[in-house]
Amino acid sequence: MLVPLLALIIAAFKSFDEELITHLVQTVLWETVQTSALLAIGTLVGTVVLGVGCAWCVERYEFTGRRLLAWLLVLPLAMPTYVIAFAYTDLLQFSGPLQRWLRHSIGFNGYLPDIRSLGGAIVLFSVVLYPYVYLFTRAALGELSSSAIEAARSLGLSSRAVFLRVVIPLVFPALAASAMLVLMETLADVGATYYFGLSTFSANIYRTWYAQNSRETALLLALILLLLVAVIFWIERRARGKAQQITSRTHRPWVKTPLSGPTGAAIVGLLLLPILLGFVLPVVALLWQLIREPELAVDLPRFWQWLSNTFTLGVGGATFTVFLALGFAYGVRFSHSTSQKLLNRMRSMLRFGYAVPGAVIALTILWPMVWLNQMITQITGSTIFLLTGSILALIYAYSLRFFAVADGGVASGIERITPNLDAAARTLGANSLQVFWRVHRPLMMRSVGVAWILVLIDVMKELPATLLLRPFNFDTLAVITSQLAQDERLAQAALPALAIVVIGLIPVLIVSKLLNKPFH
Repeated sequence: MLVPLLALIIAAFKSFDEELITHLVQTVLWETVQTSALLAIGTLVGTVVLGVGCAWCVERYEFTGRRLLAWLLVLPLAMPTYVIAFAYTDLLQFSGPLQRWLRHSIGFNGYLPDIRSLGGAIVLFSVVLYPYVYLFTRAALGELSSSAIEAARSLGLSSRAVFLRVVIPLVFPALAASAMLVLMETLADVGATYYFGLSTFSANIYRTWYAQNSRETALLLALILLLLVAVIFWIERRARGKAQQITSRTHRPWVKTPLSGPTGAAIVGLLLLPILLGFVLPVVALLWQLIREPELAVDLPRFWQWLSNTFTLGVGGATFTVFLALGFAYGVRFSHSTSQKLLNRMRSMLRFGYAVPGAVIALTILWPMVWLNQMITQITGSTIFLLTGSILALIYAYSLRFFAVADGGVASGIERITPNLDAAARTLGANSLQVFWRVHRPLMMRSVGVAWILVLIDVMKELPATLLLRPFNFDTLAVITSQLAQDERLAQAALPALAIVVIGLIPVLIVSKLLNKPFH
């Protein structure tokens, strides 16, 4: 699993050329670094403001509709960035329904700000990715005990000082973890940034490899991005490693402040805004395209084929990745201390794959596979594309990209099973396989099932790795949505885009159900 990352570094250094570096610096590198940094920082600020603000309102105040809004605030997580980019482009462009309505109703003759810009991308990324911060922060706020707040107030701190000096430090580990996810999702994006014409790392890797056929440039950009991600990953680990959330042994829920009248209505209106911008309006725009021009919608036989391809990759990638995570989990549980440390280090390195953008993962997979195919061809004397351009290559890439997602669910399930149960089963004559099947399997079904579903959805929404590694004439919903939108065939892209959103709602509903359970 770690060979591709090493292969990328070796291949990039072998492609190192002073003239190429000079060309990169003089043409695209500075613009790429600047655009990627501005997009990442702007999105991070927007998601933190929205996520922390929404979590604070939901956990701190009691108002009409709070429970419903707490669930609805997670819905934008089901909207991939490339889908919301296509939807808003059609909605806000000069010939779109909004500007046509403004011209016909109030005689508006101006132009709305161009959504296909860096500022537009920051806004769209913020309203789609803020649920990461919202979920983590809300969970952390729900676990705070009122004892800490009362102690701070008894020492003379104001409400503002309590928030800044007590609440924020206690929820900082969760905030840092969610900020890392937002940064990685932003840097990994190809569909929206490429469609908007932005010069980001992932978009330029895809552009130079797929459109310009410049392998050396793509490898160097991928190596630079990999180093940048490693630095961000290290900073986040260092920052979060020093901060711990300590909860009271006698946990007492923080009593919510009731709000009613104009203040309660204002809170509801503010919480509805990100839901409208991040989910309702894009879905309405896609539905409007289908209703307005049904004759341009894709034919159903092709749609079912794309859906079938998407589920094939999703099931294969999720199953292999979860089995890999199970292997590591049981290896760590039943191995001796020396082997356990080694497996834990390997496990941590594999988790880093989630922080690596899909475009980089595709290059890391492709390079050693091409070399291996060449070796097979030289040995056998026949050209056999066993690995490159196959579903095996995609599953390989998915397992490296989403191992952290599967490992998180599997590890949480197995850690809750006390070793005393294993010992009791062994004393009754059960072997290792029987212990797993009769004791562990029933207790881990829920955790493993949730992990499998989350990986399944991530695989089905993954765009850059699928674009670069898919077999010939093997299109998925994500790939065909991107291709149709790139060709400005937005009405035809509406149906597969809506299908992606519907698929993405499954884990969102699961997470919302778990989050709305009372904290203990």
